[in-house]
Amino acid sequence: MSMHKIPEKDWNIDFPESMIQIIQSVALEEIALAHLINAEADKIKAFVGRNFNFPTHPSSKEVVHFNRSIGQLIDTVLMKEWLLLKKLETVLRVKEHGEFEEE
Repeated sequence: MSMHKIPEKDWNIDFPESMIQIIQSVALEEIALAHLINAEADKIKAFVGRNFNFPTHPSSKEVVHFNRSIGQLIDTVLMKEWLLLKKLETVLRVKEHGEFEEE
């Protein structure tokens, strides 16, 4: 998976363009989260094994530790998703109140 690049732009922008950039930043963050989740899924597959045979023969303590680390990541992703949702809701609220017009 390739990394997306933030485009070079003139940072002296008007209000509608700033709203568009917020939406674009949310999209880029969603892509980054998708990459993170995909990498974590690969890690889980490696830990559990193709046939669910746990090829590294982890102890019960290691399995619990692994599960906790996955849970922490899921919590973090969930919080990030909530923040991204709030960003989008704010942009929609601004648009609904007519505070900016699309060109």
